[in-house]
Amino acid sequence: MRLIKNIVVAGGTHGNERTGVRLVEKWMERPECYSTCCPSAEVELELSNPEAIRLNRRYRDHDLNRAFSQVCLDAQNEPQEYEFRRARDKTDLLLDVHNTGSNMGLCLILSARDPFTMKASAVLAQEFKDVRIYYQPEERSMSPYFGTVAKADVCIEIGPQQHGTLDARLFEETESLVKRYLELADEWNRGELQKRAPIQVEVFTQLRDLGYPKAWSLSPIEAMIHPDLLGRDFCELKKGDKVFRTFDGKDILYEGEADGRTSVWPIFINEPAYYEKDIAMSLTVRSVEEW
Repeated sequence: MRLIKNIVVAGGTHGNERTGVRLVEKWMERPECYSTCCPSAEVELELSNPEAIRLNRRYRDHDLNRAFSQVCLDAQNEPQEYEFRRARDKTDLLLDVHNTGSNMGLCLILSARDPFTMKASAVLAQEFKDVRIYYQPEERSMSPYFGTVAKADVCIEIGPQQHGTLDARLFEETESLVKRYLELADEWNRGELQKRAPIQVEVFTQLRDLGYPKAWSLSPIEAMIHPDLLGRDFCELKKGDKVFRTFDGKDILYEGEADGRTSVWPIFINEPAYYEKDIAMSLTVRSVEEW
């Protein structure tokens, strides 16, 4: 059994995602809020991107949460962009708190099938009604995401919440969720979490990203998310369902997948920060597993 000796709770990887920022700031000011949750591990707090936080922007020069591939970290020339310099500071075990404008609820993003993060996330899916588990498998040395520099990580995506703002209900739910992760880490270190009976959970696994309709890659988008699909993250999208609407009012239907799959479950629908990345939504496949 691998013990969890060090946990980093991070906020502000994207500077305008304020729930994680304010949670870390609160805990820095009031360590009694978390200090007894996991006495068996050292808990560190990290404001990941102070310059972006100061600017209340997603990033200053480059998206920090796309700066952690080994290619970036091993670059021989000293990077000029602020976020790439921050990416050189590696960590160990990470709970990274984010916000999204999409209707994702309390979404737990796992990049690997780590025994602790799977078991703990299953417990949280049982305890919190709005929790969803999103599995986005990443080859850690090649992944650009912050969490993948750690031995184990969970990216916690909370929404819907407008970027640059706070939502009291979501803040309180997030704080409770992160504290439970710390408590479950302590339970793991005592050898108790592993003894819990398996929990049946829904798992949404990344299939592919879906871009906006365009005439060519750099041209303006030709359609918007269909109003019937807005806010329906984690809901089934079937072949023939409406997925986009053009600016002159024509509907574009989902045509299914090249492998013959006729149903997917979209997430991150209409995420504002993804317009620059030409991602209208991510398509996932749903499974029921015992964790």
